[in-house]
Amino acid sequence: MNKTALKILSPTLFLALCTALLSTQVHSAENGWLRGSCESGSGVYRWTDSDRYEGQCLNNSFQGQGTLTLKNGDRYEGQFQRDQKNGRGVYFFANGDRYEGQFMNGRQHGQGVLNRANGERYVGQYLNGQKSGRGTFYFLNADRYEGNWREERFEGQGAYHFANGDRYEGQWRAGEQAQGTFRWADGNRYEGQFSNNKPHGQGTFDWTNGNSYKGQWRDGKQHGRGEKEWANGDRYEGQWQNDQMNGQGTFYYVNGNRFTGGFQNDQISGQGTYFFSNGDRYVGPWLRGERDGRGSYTDASGNTQAMEFRGDQRLN
Repeated sequence: MNKTALKILSPTLFLALCTALLSTQVHSAENGWLRGSCESGSGVYRWTDSDRYEGQCLNNSFQGQGTLTLKNGDRYEGQFQRDQKNGRGVYFFANGDRYEGQFMNGRQHGQGVLNRANGERYVGQYLNGQKSGRGTFYFLNADRYEGNWREERFEGQGAYHFANGDRYEGQWRAGEQAQGTFRWADGNRYEGQFSNNKPHGQGTFDWTNGNSYKGQWRDGKQHGRGEKEWANGDRYEGQWQNDQMNGQGTFYYVNGNRFTGGFQNDQISGQGTYFFSNGDRYVGPWLRGERDGRGSYTDASGNTQAMEFRGDQRLN
């Protein structure tokens, strides 16, 4: 069509021609097959946002083997069913991560392997795109977790192996240690309850030197009611605060003596009774492990004598 012809076109006809041209341009930018079609069984389909599918097609949907390339740099190569990633495939993330395994309805589902760009690795089960079920995660620092997962977090029975040789094995709740056994590389061992990945609640700690504590814990420390036995045979039953004997309790000495009363910062302090193995006993106040103040001494025969001490030194 030449310029002279355009001059003699009526306004109505000219407007119709422009509309047709615009319509053609819009149509060419719509989603569609660049090559092949579902009728031919395979081809290349591109969306207006530049996402692209190349592969097999059946009954007007992506079906069979194909490759989906997304504008954000991600890429999937594998099986499709009903326009979704279904079956086995490999998903390449733009950040360098790579997942290979099973898919269902477009998500990781079933058994798979995730290799992260930073070197970390997960081998295990997925549910609706999240780590769920049994799996093993290898951390960059050489730590390793083997056990159950739920919604991307440790949940249920599992074992965490630290690179330094420490190991926790037991129950997990919401990604944290809940009830189990922690073994240190030096041989120390704790078995019991946890909170915030620390001993908390009821538990038993066994030291390699032969000492042992059984009782209550708070924030990783002996706190509350508990019993500790030393390797030399001494034993304490009573109250604890921040890893120290604090409050009321009884200390049993290996030589047969014992003290019942107050303790502060691991020392006898306050009112109490000291029982000697020969049957004698002393009742009175104590300060920092020493008799301090007025008290009474009763021998095994029942004879009682008043006494007063300062810094464990008798004044009368």
